[in-house]
Amino acid sequence: MQYFISVFISAFLVFQIQPIISKVLLPLFGGGASVWTTCMLFFQFFLLVGYLYSYVLTKIMRVRNQIVVHLSCLIFSLFLLPIDIADIQNIPISGQPTWAVLKVLFFSLGFPYLILSANTPLLQHWFSSETNGANPYRLYAISNVGSFLALISYPVVIEPFLSLELQVKLWSSIYWLFFIFIGWIFFTVVKQNNKYNPSVSEDISSPKLSYFRLILWFMLSGLGVILLVSTTNALTQNVPPVPFLWLAPLSIYLVTYVLAFSNLSIYVRSIWLPFFMLLSFVALLIYFIGGQFDILTQLLIYLLILFCGCMICHGELNSLKPQQGNTTLFYLILSAGGVCGSFLVSFTAKSLFDEFLEFPLAIFGVLVLTTVSLWWSKKDKRLDIDFSKADAIANKHLSILALGSACVGGVWLLSFVSLNNQYKQYDIAKARNFYGILTVKDITQGEINERRLVDGTTSHGSQYLPLSNTAIPTSYYRPGTGVQLVIEELSSDSHNQLHVGIIGLGVGALAAYGQAGDHYTFYELNPLVSTFANRYFTYLRDTKAKVDIKLGDARVTLQKELELGQKNEFDLLIIDAFSGDLIPTHLMTYEAFLLYQQHINTHGTLALHISNRHLSLLPVILQHSKSLNMQIMLFDTPGDGKEHDTQWVIMTNNKRLTQSVQLLYQQTSLDKGIYPEVLWTDNYSSLLPILKVLN
Repeated sequence: MQYFISVFISAFLVFQIQPIISKVLLPLFGGGASVWTTCMLFFQFFLLVGYLYSYVLTKIMRVRNQIVVHLSCLIFSLFLLPIDIADIQNIPISGQPTWAVLKVLFFSLGFPYLILSANTPLLQHWFSSETNGANPYRLYAISNVGSFLALISYPVVIEPFLSLELQVKLWSSIYWLFFIFIGWIFFTVVKQNNKYNPSVSEDISSPKLSYFRLILWFMLSGLGVILLVSTTNALTQNVPPVPFLWLAPLSIYLVTYVLAFSNLSIYVRSIWLPFFMLLSFVALLIYFIGGQFDILTQLLIYLLILFCGCMICHGELNSLKPQQGNTTLFYLILSAGGVCGSFLVSFTAKSLFDEFLEFPLAIFGVLVLTTVSLWWSKKDKRLDIDFSKADAIANKHLSILALGSACVGGVWLLSFVSLNNQYKQYDIAKARNFYGILTVKDITQGEINERRLVDGTTSHGSQYLPLSNTAIPTSYYRPGTGVQLVIEELSSDSHNQLHVGIIGLGVGALAAYGQAGDHYTFYELNPLVSTFANRYFTYLRDTKAKVDIKLGDARVTLQKELELGQKNEFDLLIIDAFSGDLIPTHLMTYEAFLLYQQHINTHGTLALHISNRHLSLLPVILQHSKSLNMQIMLFDTPGDGKEHDTQWVIMTNNKRLTQSVQLLYQQTSLDKGIYPEVLWTDNYSSLLPILKVLN
């Protein structure tokens, strides 16, 4: 029993810490999905190191000595646990974002996570030794169940009710509980009962394995992780990257492991492979026009594709797994494949591709590698000395499936190339970095004649063509929108030179409203946005106002300015970071609004752009306005089919605005009583209460 409990707790801890620490890191690196993929790479790598540690330990030591060494390492790791959130946040951050994330993870969690990662293969080996070769895959199933429950419980039980501070403390407490169970195994099983046969070695019953089989283990495992990470990235291109949308794909990934390695015979090639062939073409649809679907439809399609693809990868792995012995080697190679898969998505893909090709390549990879695996299985049957008539029929079925997979893969590849060429026909420039993929498109079709800056699939601003003839803001910033009305009202006094701060550069469209003597300061996280705004758009060049661009996370920059005694005294501070689907929640917490308030003058105003397809941010702002004792004005501007529907919220106590006849006439009536009370702080923020699909 102690084995099953220990495996369950260790697996729970391994996967529970992933969303916790990722959420801690999000505010430090802009809130994008790349933070999660980088974290995944770290977890995969340390899982590999943990499996390597367990593999070496089982090869060079007797079972008793293995437990002594592991228990000693576990005791040492207790002194390295993160006790509170400050232990993580206070680690110095420097250098390129990907390496900075890995550095923070290493110093805050490295050794404890390594020890946890080694537990499942070690406990399986000890269990098999004690029981004289009993099937260890039961423990593996328990491990996957623990991992799955850890992921599911986080968005449902942990995140909505516990602050980040309490989440970290709870995890560390459960880690201590796990230590107690490992100690139980040592003292009761090894010392008191002396049940272990120290002469038992995995090598005794470990048959030799072909190199090609080992390669298939590696490639199938790696492909499963590539599909997992690329699906998560693809999903969060169009859907806000809430922890649930990180955890749901990971949960699906784990479920397929449980199902594939169970004794239920769920993986039937003749069912799963044709189904995936069909889904591969659905994947093309969601890849190119996913933004046109609602959040729930996108989620279901992506998860269905992931489920079927991982079921095939893990089903083939199950068919190739060692029947006896070599379990630690099996897990070692699986984890090595996982690390390679994460590395390819997190590093290599960003260097090789200027567009998001990982997802379609993963789909194509499943078709190709399945064909190879089927061919190998067919070869294995032919070599079987007990080859029967039934085996001959099965061989024929394998041949048909392999041929079908190869043919569908070829047709799919041609379809993708054709569609991708059409999709890129308007591209002027494209670049990729840690924060995403930026594309400049010239759209000249029908009544549309404009240049757009697109981040993923979301437009972040546009300008009418030809550029030399106009600098009139379009889209969310066009005349008649809330932000334009406020700027116009504040600029109506000829003696008033505006000092405006803007969080979120986009194409710099708001600079077009600047007048001589005005000072506009933009805060932009992504340096590529600044490069593209200056190179391909003319708003910044043609404005009459003085313009400064400060690169880096806006909140971090504003906090540093405050610490240096540099209060900006903005007349107007515009927060324009929420129109896309990647929501930087740390810019919407109560502490962030306190910081904003300190950077505006006595009559200063906050203007928030909250147009969003999936989230209703108004409840959060209403709660902050109540806490800060500031008045609210709402401006909803319909797009009339030609422009985006636009929603701006003004927070101010400036009577010039709150009593303006024009603004009062243009504002949208607001019934505060119909909105739920949603308070976001640095320690607590959940997107679930404001997801439009759930409310």
